[in-house]
Amino acid sequence: MSTLSPPTSRPAPPAREPHLERLVTGLLLVALGVAWMLDAAGVSVPWRLFPAAALLLTGAALVIAAAGGWPRRGLVGLGAVLLVAAVAVGVHVERFAGPVGDRVVAPTGAEWGVPVRVAAGTATVDLTRHPLPASGRLDVSVGAGRVVLVLPPTSAVRADVEVVTGAVIVDGARVDDGIQARWTEPGPAPVTVAVDVALGEVEVLHAQ
Repeated sequence: MSTLSPPTSRPAPPAREPHLERLVTGLLLVALGVAWMLDAAGVSVPWRLFPAAALLLTGAALVIAAAGGWPRRGLVGLGAVLLVAAVAVGVHVERFAGPVGDRVVAPTGAEWGVPVRVAAGTATVDLTRHPLPASGRLDVSVGAGRVVLVLPPTSAVRADVEVVTGAVIVDGARVDDGIQARWTEPGPAPVTVAVDVALGEVEVLHAQ
């Protein structure tokens, strides 16, 4: 007489691990879509903050994945891409679009307003060699290096200087250094020079 063997229990299926990189990517795509619609509707959208915000979200997801012991290779790759984007936005990557080397500029009236760009090197801008225009603006941008700005002794020029990482020196005195070093020539003037350096220093000299 045969006996019936008790039914064998099947092993429970393994728990599915959450794919956090898919969730983060989906949230970022939704955020991009909403921001695009707002921008198209005329709402001002701070696009430059998006890489940093996305990097924070990815970092939070990495912490959660590490705590739960879940795969995070996709999140690491996404975070690396976002980190590069955030750094590029933070230093204004367009600063590095110019040529490499030293450049000396003494703009005439016809040349005034043409941007001066140097990716790496020294840009010397001398505003004492030729008469200044009645009004105007000159943009000077250097990625990594130095800007030497020579101003006339009168107050006909307003200088707005910003260095992301570095120093600002005015007539031999260091007026600001470190992160986001700034200096502005006080007082209104019909002519403006805007100097923007990502990494390096700006030296402003007032001619005697």
